[in-house]
Amino acid sequence: MRPTRALSAMNWRNAIGEVLLIVIGVSIALAANSWYEDRQKREEERAILAQIRQTLELDLVEFEGHQRAHLEQETGIIKLLEHMEGDDAYSPELDFLGSLRRWRQTASNRAAFEALRSRGFELVQDAELRSKIINYYEELALRPAQGALNDRAFVVSRIGPYMDRNFVFEDSRTMVPIDYDSLRRDVYFRNLCITKLRRLQNFILPNYQRTNKMIRELIAAVDIESERWR
Repeated sequence: MRPTRALSAMNWRNAIGEVLLIVIGVSIALAANSWYEDRQKREEERAILAQIRQTLELDLVEFEGHQRAHLEQETGIIKLLEHMEGDDAYSPELDFLGSLRRWRQTASNRAAFEALRSRGFELVQDAELRSKIINYYEELALRPAQGALNDRAFVVSRIGPYMDRNFVFEDSRTMVPIDYDSLRRDVYFRNLCITKLRRLQNFILPNYQRTNKMIRELIAAVDIESERWR
């Protein structure tokens, strides 16, 4: 009986050993699979962040260009209002009158953001960065576009019709008043200029300033996150 008991005990030890080996093997396989899946997600995150960074740079170039153009508009309207306060006759230096009629269509490049949305925002591990990306594309980046549409509506409905009646087109960008002396005394025209100026100063330019600031911050945050995974 003793050899049988010894053999039975040995079989139990072997069975337990085999079970332990299986458990260890499965654990290693699961850990390896988890590591691989995590690595794949991080590769996807790096790729999508690289795309977002690229589109942010494109947005910054476009938005900064629009901001400069609107600053020129602001300067031109201020000069025009100051000139109309005096007695000087119209001169070619006032050729920025045509800028009253111009508006600038703009929109952010959302391709990379939509790709992230379809993949799932949780792909971006850093919660603060994820929140900034969503806030930029869902809120800040929309403001310049909405401001442009509002500006277009104002130009089409108010400024355009007035200038068609009171100005002559010299070329695609230059408009000359038919009677500048009458124009400078026209309260309605002065109010149009002031309204355009206030829209620039209170809405359009601040929107670009906030948006461009956020873009720079986002690019820096993306660079930090990308560097962390190298």
